[in-house]
Amino acid sequence: KNCIVQVELIRYWNYPVEEYDIVTQDGYILSMVRIPRGRHASNSSFCHRTPILFAHGLGADGAEFVMNPPESSPGMILADEGFDVFIFNHRGTTHSRRHLRLTSNDNEFWKFTLDELAKFDATAAIDKALELNGAKSLYWIGHSQGSLVGFLLLSGSPSYNSK
Repeated sequence: KNCIVQVELIRYWNYPVEEYDIVTQDGYILSMVRIPRGRHASNSSFCHRTPILFAHGLGADGAEFVMNPPESSPGMILADEGFDVFIFNHRGTTHSRRHLRLTSNDNEFWKFTLDELAKFDATAAIDKALELNGAKSLYWIGHSQGSLVGFLLLSGSPSYNSK
């Protein structure tokens, strides 16, 4: 699939991992990985896990949250602490360079700003994480650009403040 590095890093440390494609309202296809539980939790010990969504920084991708050993990777630490972890990759990253009608060679593909990351990417990622988890709200953790996108989303789309 699209997040091979992220998926392989997570699998390397014996965590369960799932990969999803998310289609934004403006046609971009984003990749997202999920760590549904910690490496020592079993399917039979399932209980509701609060969803948490990671948004990466500028020039990076979701691997920044799982690139270290489990005791120093935020995604794996929080999975071990009982969270349902989601990590998405904004449009334009190596893992999210797809669109329903454009290619990454088209100039139009690259005509986006932080506003589109908030309005389309963040909303699509939140909606998908909530759909998969069944919760009504989640925690957002943003690093650098990911924090800014979160603030832009919350100020521009007040309906997401309760999510």
